[in-house]
Amino acid sequence: MNSLKPIAINISIPLFISLAFGSLVFYEAKVPKIIFSLVPYLFYAISALILWVSWHFNRNRFIFIVIPLLLIHIGFGYLNPKRATDLFLYSSMLYPLHLLIFLSLKERGLFSIWGILKIAFFVVEVAVVLYFVIYPNADFIAVLKMKLLALSFYPLEDLCMAIAIFVVFVMSILVMFNKYILYNSSFLVIAITFYTGLYFIKTPHANELSLLTIGVIIFILLIRESYRLAFYDELTALPGRRALVEDMAKLGMKYSLAMIDIDHFKKFNDTYGHDTGDEVLKMVASKLADVGGGGKAYRYGGEEFVLLFPSRELDESYTHTDILRDTIAKSPFKVRNKQSSKTIYINISSGIVQKSSKDKDPFAVMKRADDALYKAKKAGRNQVVKA
Repeated sequence: MNSLKPIAINISIPLFISLAFGSLVFYEAKVPKIIFSLVPYLFYAISALILWVSWHFNRNRFIFIVIPLLLIHIGFGYLNPKRATDLFLYSSMLYPLHLLIFLSLKERGLFSIWGILKIAFFVVEVAVVLYFVIYPNADFIAVLKMKLLALSFYPLEDLCMAIAIFVVFVMSILVMFNKYILYNSSFLVIAITFYTGLYFIKTPHANELSLLTIGVIIFILLIRESYRLAFYDELTALPGRRALVEDMAKLGMKYSLAMIDIDHFKKFNDTYGHDTGDEVLKMVASKLADVGGGGKAYRYGGEEFVLLFPSRELDESYTHTDILRDTIAKSPFKVRNKQSSKTIYINISSGIVQKSSKDKDPFAVMKRADDALYKAKKAGRNQVVKA
């Protein structure tokens, strides 16, 4: 289960955006009219920006999320009332499921075989909705409007609310247990915002603002995802070397730094395979991420990690690093293959130093920590050596 802190951080950003835009509806009298007149144009502008950025960075998931919103907005604006009502019915049921499907699918490139299948699915989905909007079937619509719940959520139908409960429940489970909290939390807020906009569709500007809100949330998600790709290691989810360089540039005159290496990692890879080696890296990274003493863990490259302790003395940083070494050494790791499974233990070695007046820059500190790490290796491994 994911810890509450990252869940709260990741869900608070899209939730704040949604609440900020929602407040405009309830304080309409105090908001200049020109703001509401600009909302449709802002929605089109941010949608175009999302499509361009998504295409440029190969984040095609967002393309399939934004285009239906554009079609819904155009349909509500230009279809006659009867057809717009049917579009409301179909979109209220299909779009949240559409969100859930594309949240679950991995990014595999738009023109790969999987990307082409996504495009085909999307085209069929739009074609089916368009067909039923142009050629309505009274019996089919009656089935969709059947009574299921004791309460009324008009204008949303009972089947729509049943789908809403299912979608929000699944997304909530993903937020709590799936590692992609960034995506799951944003999509959960998007689904709730979409339903809210439809529920208050008779309130002036509510639906248009909900669509704009979703566009802003998606754009912010794109920015945060780009930052994550640039500064975080994909395998271990720790900040990577670029993030380390950025943080080292902000350091003051007092800090400690530890270089860490997994003992006999190459031999482990040769024996058990790289897939198992990746699992070891993730296990070690998860332990290092819990470092105390105000420290922060980074993946430096390969099987090497760095612990950075801003404003910390050497002895305090040494204590926290050695606690991690001991924790990892006592944590059983199960190796599974086709023949059998067995439990082994992973060890790490570390060299730790404190910044001194002789160090010209943080990289000189890192070089001394690396020398201390070499001494830990020569001394028998599974230990922390202070320079």
